[in-house]
Amino acid sequence: MNIFEEIFSELIKVWGEMFSHIMEIMPKVIHFTLWAVSAVIILPAVFIAGTLYPMWVEWGEDF
Repeated sequence: MNIFEEIFSELIKVWGEMFSHIMEIMPKVIHFTLWAVSAVIILPAVFIAGTLYPMWVEWGEDF
């Protein structure tokens, strides 16, 4: 029974260390993810506003 307690205590230590390393990396991962999501939303909007909207104005002049 003592061997199971030793194994379990070592596993707890390893899991705690893994969790601390993950928590160090997590803010960087969140920052990159939010940057990528905003780029996916903003870049097409800029393309539409800069390229397609002037064409729509020209097409509308004929009406």
